[in-house]
Order: sequence, then structure tokens, then C-alpha cells
Amino acid sequence: MGLKTILFGLAIWGIYLIIRHLVRQRSIDQTTSREVKSVESVECAHCGLHLPKTEAVAKNGVYYCSKEHLIAAESSKPTDHE
Repeated sequence: MGLKTILFGLAIWGIYLIIRHLVRQRSIDQTTSREVKSVESVECAHCGLHLPKTEAVAKNGVYYCSKEHLIAAESSKPTDHE
């Protein structure tokens, strides 16, 4: 009777350890499988600052970090007068 009880207890303990391991592994997999979102960045044509493309001011395919730098870059361009 005593040997059967000990073996039964060991079997229950083994099942508990296996279940605990599987639950922990599942929670680790869920936390590490979160995908990191990358953000496309662009460089300001006036000052060289890198910033997310969604925050940049664009004109004719050229990106600026602010409206002020867009205006400054346009005012510094040489004008063609014929």
C-alpha cells in the first residue's frame, strides 16, 4: 500500500511539473513573439536631421523636419532669371 501511494504521488508531481513547464513556455512565447514595428525615416534636406517619414514635411519628394526648414530651403535656392 505504501509503495503504491509513493508512486502515485510521484506520477502526480511529474504531471504537475510538465503542465507548469508548458504554461511557462507558452507565456514566454507570447511575450517574445510580439512583432517590433519598424518606422521608415527620412533626412531633412535643410539640416540633416533624421525623423519618421510620417512626421516630415514633404514637397516634390524632398523631406524637411519643419515648415520653417522647407521655407528656408526654398528661399536659399538660386532663382533662374532670364
